[in-house]
Amino acid sequence: MKFRNIFAAAIAAVSLAAVTSAQTSEPSTAKQRLVDLLPASSGVVTLDVQKGLNDALPKLLAGNPELKAEVDQGLAVFKSKASSDVLKFANVVVGVGAENVESGKPKILPVFIGRGDLNAADVIAKASRSSKTPCTERMVSEKTIYVCQFEVPAKEAAKAVGSSAAVPDEITKEIAFVALDPNTLAFGATSRVVEAVEHQTSVNPTIKSLLKDSPTTVAAFAMENIDGLGKFIPLENDDLGNTLKNLRFMAGSADSIADGLAFSALLRSVDAASAKQLNSTLLGLQAIGNAFLGGSKRADQRMYARLIKSVKIAQVETDVTVSLALPQADINTLMGQVKLTKK
Repeated sequence: MKFRNIFAAAIAAVSLAAVTSAQTSEPSTAKQRLVDLLPASSGVVTLDVQKGLNDALPKLLAGNPELKAEVDQGLAVFKSKASSDVLKFANVVVGVGAENVESGKPKILPVFIGRGDLNAADVIAKASRSSKTPCTERMVSEKTIYVCQFEVPAKEAAKAVGSSAAVPDEITKEIAFVALDPNTLAFGATSRVVEAVEHQTSVNPTIKSLLKDSPTTVAAFAMENIDGLGKFIPLENDDLGNTLKNLRFMAGSADSIADGLAFSALLRSVDAASAKQLNSTLLGLQAIGNAFLGGSKRADQRMYARLIKSVKIAQVETDVTVSLALPQADINTLMGQVKLTKK
């Protein structure tokens, strides 16, 4: 692998540790029930909405008042347009499926299931009124699925991911909704909502076992790497690329702890030899990142070096774990560097 790619991979490794975490633990009854409602999925995400809104988000925004004001304004607009009920979810789970496309990356098809102090029928009624055209209705397993069309901004999203292709300002997106019970709502890609209602398949037990759920967990994910990461990200034909191709499962979570946030990741390989290679690679990348930044005269780069050095990397059989605890002071410094682009 070229040197510049090694350095980029080092940054990616630290970023992974800074945004994800995973450990096996028994899920709570509420989240377990929601995950059990999902159809078979390549990946699953769980969110504790209230802990995120009331605990983790304030921690993230504490060091950047300007960004906090922007987020608060965005939430207010969201509530006015999408109904304030959507922020009353207690828990939300997401089941991600993929549909192969002849040319290009697979098409991602999600289904969201949320439960909370809300009236699912009211949320659907308000969503239906926002549909570009009248929603169509489908009866599936004695449940009414509402298939609606919404105009969503496309040009700004394309700019955000660096796409130079010509795209319209807005595109029409189909979203299906169904009330699974009075306070439980499923919505997302129509085919996936239908699968959730029919409930003929379920989530892989291994994926479920990797979804961390503790009193401090804000978000968690687990996914199975069936067809290889190469379909989604470019992988070179070298040691690191081949090691990543041998990943079988990936999982993670973010936790809100007493003094900040904690993140970690679990990467499960097909065999112990691949896991050992991945562990050695990550330790090497950690050493490179620390060497590059540790001797800097800049305070921010020295902080990055300290954070990189504090990342814990370990291997147990086929599993490699990566974890990082971010104190609130470091969160404030990192988020304080985020600058808003003036429109």
